[in-house]
Amino acid sequence: MEDEILHLYQEPAIGASYTNTYGEENICNLLNKYRNLDKEGMQQMMKIVVNFSQSNDLATSFVSVGVLHALRQNEGVAEAYRWANTQEDAERIISHFEIGKSVADYFS
Repeated sequence: MEDEILHLYQEPAIGASYTNTYGEENICNLLNKYRNLDKEGMQQMMKIVVNFSQSNDLATSFVSVGVLHALRQNEGVAEAYRWANTQEDAERIISHFEIGKSVADYFS
C-alpha cells in the first residue's frame, strides 16, 4: 500500500500543469484513495500520511498536511506543525503547510 500511496504523491507532478499547480490533484487523489479503503486500510494510510507530513521534502509534507486537514485529522496536523517548528527553516515549511490546507479547503 505504501508504494501505491507514494505514487499518488508523485503523479501527477506538482507544478507540471495548470490543473496541478499546488498539488490539487494529488490531494484529491489521496482523499479518494482514503475514502475507498476499509477501516484497516484507512488506519494504515493515515499512519503513512502522518509520517509523510514530517518529511523534509516540502511537496510531500504540504500535500500530507492538506490531506490530514481535509480529513479533519487535527492531531496529525498539530504533529506536523510541532515537527516543523523544530526545523531550521520552520517558517518556510509552515507557509507550505498553509498552502496545503488552503488547497484542501478549496478542492476537497
